[in-house]
Amino acid sequence: MSNSKKQNKKEETTQATTETPVNENNCNVETTKQVMSDLYKNVTMAQNCVKTLLPYVENQDTTKALHKQVEQYDHYVEQLDALCENLNFDPTPAPKALISMANMGIRAKMLTDKSISHVAKIMLQGTLNGIIDLYRLIKENEDIHPEVHLLEKQILRYEEGCFEEMKGML
Repeated sequence: MSNSKKQNKKEETTQATTETPVNENNCNVETTKQVMSDLYKNVTMAQNCVKTLLPYVENQDTTKALHKQVEQYDHYVEQLDALCENLNFDPTPAPKALISMANMGIRAKMLTDKSISHVAKIMLQGTLNGIIDLYRLIKENEDIHPEVHLLEKQILRYEEGCFEEMKGML
């Protein structure tokens, strides 16, 4: 390679790194951090909503299914915490006002109807919102850390499974 080509290549590399910080995995660090925050919000919001719904559920099988979801979301939170620690980053939690509003909405809906199909309907609505957010994240952010990308796909598959399970309860 000629010296001028080497110099141009070096300048391109320097420009790329000054414009967008990347790490050894060739991922955009800032985008990765934003995706981790968005995943953290998605998972903790889902976890919180299921916990809010649980006291209103009277059916044992449905209660068990919801407890399993909480446990899985706990696992995802642990995975996200570990990834954040590895990348020396604190994710942004979901705003408390948003969590409070979601909790109030769930409580109000459960006062009128505690049937399994109504629980499933509430869960389907929330899960669908989470799935839409995850599809958007995956589509818009391809240059993120591979472990974060893998985790967002795992969470998406899990939520799609939960969606199918809840459809069976209608």
